[in-house]
Amino acid sequence: MICIEAGRDVYGWWVGHSEGAYPPAFFKLENFFSAQMTSFFMTEGSDLYGGWTIDYSTGKPKRIDPPLPVEEEMCHLLERLQGEFSAEWLFFDGDEGIEDEVETYRHQDLPVLGVNIKSRKLNKLDKSDVVWTYRSKNFDQDILDYLMQKWPLEYGKE
Repeated sequence: MICIEAGRDVYGWWVGHSEGAYPPAFFKLENFFSAQMTSFFMTEGSDLYGGWTIDYSTGKPKRIDPPLPVEEEMCHLLERLQGEFSAEWLFFDGDEGIEDEVETYRHQDLPVLGVNIKSRKLNKLDKSDVVWTYRSKNFDQDILDYLMQKWPLEYGKE
């Protein structure tokens, strides 16, 4: 997951495990940094231009019809951040040119899944729990805690 703060709101992108797949989505936590109730919107997959199509504010997905448009400047920024993050941190099963990554994973007895962290980044992960994690400096844990209560990913679910 990556995220950025924009005034009262938080925008970001995730990809994670859910029911045997690795669904990506962009999200917006509207009014997260305010006294107002937070609204949690997400896209259908990585389709920013289709708008915010799902409301997870109550924890159960609710279709937004018609979708709420994602601000044009935010679309460009989120696409760029997602691309940079993926290029720096991730490789996907089936990508071309991942032979060295696959070999490194096999050498370390790690499974190659649908989405994987590049081997050169593995040493940055906190491996003290079942799910290995990395949090950048100044990461706001409250954002992740909020998302984990409602998002459709298996990470964080009891």
